Amino acid sequence: MNTETYARVVFQSPLPALSREFEYLVPDRLVAEIALGQRIRVTFAGQSKEGFVVGLSGTKEFAGKLTDVSEIISVAPVLSPEIYALLKAIAERQCCSVGELIINAVPKRSVRVEKAFPFQIPTRTANPVASRFAELVPPVCDAVSGLPKFLSRVATLARDYFDSGRSVIICVPDFRDLKRVREALAHILPVQSISGVDSNEVASERYLQFLQQLTSQKMVVVGTRNAIYSPVSGDAAIIVWDDGDQSHQDQQSPYLTTREIALMRQDLFGAPLHFLSHSRSAEVQRLVRIGYLQETKHGNWRPKVAISEGSGLDAMTFKLVKRALENGPVLVQVASPGNARSLYCNDCGTRSMCRNCNGPLWMNAKGQIVCRWCGNLNMDFRCAKCNHSKLRQGGAGVTRWAEQLGKSFPGVAIREVTAEQEQHLIPNKPTIVICTAGIEPIATGGFAGAVLLDCATQLNVDSLRAPEDALRSWLNALAFMREGAEAVAVGATPEVSKALTLGLVVETVDDIVSEREVLGFPPSKRFLSATGSKEVVDSLAEALENSSLVRVLGISQAAASSTKPDFRLVASFSYASGPQVASLMKEFLARLGAKQVRTNSKSGRSLRPLSVKFDDPRVI
Repeated sequence: MNTETYARVVFQSPLPALSREFEYLVPDRLVAEIALGQRIRVTFAGQSKEGFVVGLSGTKEFAGKLTDVSEIISVAPVLSPEIYALLKAIAERQCCSVGELIINAVPKRSVRVEKAFPFQIPTRTANPVASRFAELVPPVCDAVSGLPKFLSRVATLARDYFDSGRSVIICVPDFRDLKRVREALAHILPVQSISGVDSNEVASERYLQFLQQLTSQKMVVVGTRNAIYSPVSGDAAIIVWDDGDQSHQDQQSPYLTTREIALMRQDLFGAPLHFLSHSRSAEVQRLVRIGYLQETKHGNWRPKVAISEGSGLDAMTFKLVKRALENGPVLVQVASPGNARSLYCNDCGTRSMCRNCNGPLWMNAKGQIVCRWCGNLNMDFRCAKCNHSKLRQGGAGVTRWAEQLGKSFPGVAIREVTAEQEQHLIPNKPTIVICTAGIEPIATGGFAGAVLLDCATQLNVDSLRAPEDALRSWLNALAFMREGAEAVAVGATPEVSKALTLGLVVETVDDIVSEREVLGFPPSKRFLSATGSKEVVDSLAEALENSSLVRVLGISQAAASSTKPDFRLVASFSYASGPQVASLMKEFLARLGAKQVRTNSKSGRSLRPLSVKFDDPRVI
């Protein structure tokens, strides 16, 4: 009778060749100790390699002789079956490997923390439900604290689920929201029941928080986008705040947003799911339209926003600021940081672009010329067209706007807020606070007025999502105003102004979704991009065109990242055909193998012959 035990192992690697489970024989000395989710060491291709146990069985699938598991690195079952199932679902949808996703779900191990941690994995009873909600929260603040009221709404919702016996996962865009939500939770829940997922914390603290979530019976987990991978119970309630914020978008594989992973987790485990926001993303509105999400309302918002058709500090804006300063501080939101949002050649007028990546240049508060895309400094810059070295500034950034406001309102304190500064409470006295979207500070009792100064600039961003991104940033800024305060939006177009003046947010975003359906753009369709040599991309285009599932939209030359120019293919497909398209792409990549290799022009490292991205937000 066969009494041997076999382990299925996955490796934390992005290599396509390792994107599957491998079988190993568990030696007798390890049988009693080995468990699912553990880190183990095995021999692979003659080398010692670390992997995770994802399956244990008394039978094997491989007909040949199997290699023994070398050792159990840690008895901690850090890759839970639920999270592994989620990673497999993501990998299948996004045409990537499970191995490259593990780093998102399992933090780097801290041996010191692990040895001191008392392990006891609880027995959890699943309670699946099929509830999915989309909720608009009125953009108003608390009359005393000046904190946006969405914080109390999120905290109260989390407490209700926690009191009912469920764990809760709260995903927010950045560290500012994370800090504020944790403080709101601490007022209504025991501190020991609250855990964080914060990329700014030291590795050992992140690992400790992870182990606490793994071993808790129930817990409220609040964090940025990786909190969605928390190892608390699979049916934990999920609350996503402001899903349209770009910080929810992963810039690396799998190129997904928190929203999409939350939807997959809900579908797999029956977790209650809530999308809360001041505005609404086109993707959530589409799901409301098709009945997948239930729309709920919480409170009413009566806007008091005027629309100025002028530009800059026109008469309407000046009068509102002067009037609001009589009652307290005024918030001014602008589009760009630094002195200038763009730079142009003083001789020929050509827009200045980065020598490194061809991205647009801007001037920061220190007067340095910086690329908006790669962040590199461009010292001794010369125009690519005429070789002239002198530059002129384009539209004003936050620093130059602060100077202009200081001249327009002499004697009034001007406070410029940047992302690098530690935010402090703004006192309730005449002050003009100027900042870019997303870093608004708190004012005691709320701001007495608000100015959205660069609406036209935000709407003219070269992006499909410009209208919804602008609307989201405006409404988030208005949430810092006290009740009865006035605001003015300078340069907002009629298509979006009705959301500000009449509160018709849903109707505005619904119009955006309808327009994209006509054009065949996201969210009505899914997009993929594939970058590689001309030969490989042309071969892919031929394979896709032979399929009725995909519509190839075009091929263009991409930014040079190798010794030869790269080319990028863009294609669209329906949500229903997503699994077949992913399978088709995996088959094509498998046929490529390692025959054609690109070389990065900077690092000299080898690149995959074809880089495939599903749902890449930078495509359009």
